[in-house]
Amino acid sequence: MIDEVNKIIYNMLISGRGVFLPEVGTLFIERQGARRIDKNRLMSPRNVVAFSSQEQAPSLVDEIVAIASCQREQAQDIYERWIAKTRTDGELTIGGVGVLRGKSFVADKVFASTINPKGVKTLIIKKKSSHAWIYVVCAVAVVVALALFAYLQWGDSWGVNADVKPETVAVILADQEPEAQALAETKADDQTTAAAPANATVVTPEPQAAPKPSTYAYYVVMGVFSTEENAARAVEQLRSNIKDVNAEVLPLGSKHMVTAFGSNSREECNTFVRSYRDIYPDLWVYNKK
Repeated sequence: MIDEVNKIIYNMLISGRGVFLPEVGTLFIERQGARRIDKNRLMSPRNVVAFSSQEQAPSLVDEIVAIASCQREQAQDIYERWIAKTRTDGELTIGGVGVLRGKSFVADKVFASTINPKGVKTLIIKKKSSHAWIYVVCAVAVVVALALFAYLQWGDSWGVNADVKPETVAVILADQEPEAQALAETKADDQTTAAAPANATVVTPEPQAAPKPSTYAYYVVMGVFSTEENAARAVEQLRSNIKDVNAEVLPLGSKHMVTAFGSNSREECNTFVRSYRDIYPDLWVYNKK
């Protein structure tokens, strides 16, 4: 029971909805900008699990009702038994996600890597040169000296009525510091529309029907999501992390279940789970029967 509730919390956080734990508070994934470690180093933008004492996300009890198709009283009882076994001495431990100590949440290393697929980097800040003005003065002096020398040498040949317009030389020195970039993940368009001539007829291709999902007795489940958009993002993440994965979205009541593997053999599904446990530690096997 504890592992199943932990997986629900994991999926709610990964989907971006966050999760409200009654009498505890709300956990949600927050994008933080670059943070200065010291005067010479900067930590790149990253995703973290943040905590709020206010109710700012869907309730875990309501999610249990939706997934287990049970009464609210039963879901409340499951939640109370789960929290009684996971909270000790002011610490709430969520397997596969992290630990909440007071109002501070520390994510597990694997979960932190999952929400930061590109990693968190330390950037070195380049110091601005304190002698840049010397180079500016030297450059201007050289230009002036060359102009004066040219005038003394060939000034008479330019003619009395010649208009002499000296050039203005500007030297700009700039140091570029790292900029914090926000994690806003936008989905790339599947088709690129080429520019057509004015008299050309633009033909819009007819949409093709989506392939029907495979039918197996057992499936390896990555997560269950409330919207098709979140499920689609989870499928893209699976395909980017596991080569040649057979990722599918299957209906589960009013939810959308994202699967990474399907088979009529439960042992094959268990083998798949063990093979990719280092990437997705919370994969589980669903029996469709």
